[in-house]
Amino acid sequence: MDQGIYTAASGAIAMEERLNVISHNIANVNTVGYKKDHILYREFTKILDTSMLAQGQYRVIPVDVVATRPTVDLTQGVSMKTDNPLDVAINGEGFFVVMTEDGSRYTRAGSFMISEDNNLVTPQGHRVQGKGGDITIDTTTGDGQVVIGPDGRISYDGTEVDSLQVVNIPAEALVRAGGNLFAVRDGHVPDPVENPSVSQGYLERANVEPVTEMVELITTQRAYEAYQRMIRSINDAYSNSIRNVGAVS
Repeated sequence: MDQGIYTAASGAIAMEERLNVISHNIANVNTVGYKKDHILYREFTKILDTSMLAQGQYRVIPVDVVATRPTVDLTQGVSMKTDNPLDVAINGEGFFVVMTEDGSRYTRAGSFMISEDNNLVTPQGHRVQGKGGDITIDTTTGDGQVVIGPDGRISYDGTEVDSLQVVNIPAEALVRAGGNLFAVRDGHVPDPVENPSVSQGYLERANVEPVTEMVELITTQRAYEAYQRMIRSINDAYSNSIRNVGAVS
């Protein structure tokens, strides 16, 4: 009975973690460049009958369900046209690099602007990084338009300024850092994308499919409730056993 309630409780905890992940995905369905999380489970088992173990035949039962660490899904989101020359979408792999107070951070959200001090920045004021560091575009020197080529090269008024720095990071190395930014886990170094592909005047939508996530939310909620009912049932049976023992004695 103790093992049964432990198994039910571990299952409920795993479903609760999954609910949190799905809810976060749904909440960011309209966040530019957002990459959804997904969560996997590991099932631990216990051997019941060891008499035929030497012959490779034995009977097992699941005794624990553990949710693994959420993993970032790097599937490409749909590109939407904005016609804003400072909006940029990455096609394929890679992340933009931005400089924050906490150091380098990485994002797929290419909604940029030019600050008062002529730096290319994110809406939060983080400085977008080029191959030469901060990207400075002095728009007071001409009346031209910023042009960002398919390879990430930035030009203003016909003069090349810099190239967007795009790096590749495996999903397992990503750590959410808030504000639609990522940091990298210790021991991992982002690799420069040698031939990046970007689209000026476009933004990448979140790779969250609302209908799919809602179905997952309902399914997970039902599983969570089933585990809760199991816990109550086991607890009631345990309480009845104690009362019966007391009545007999």
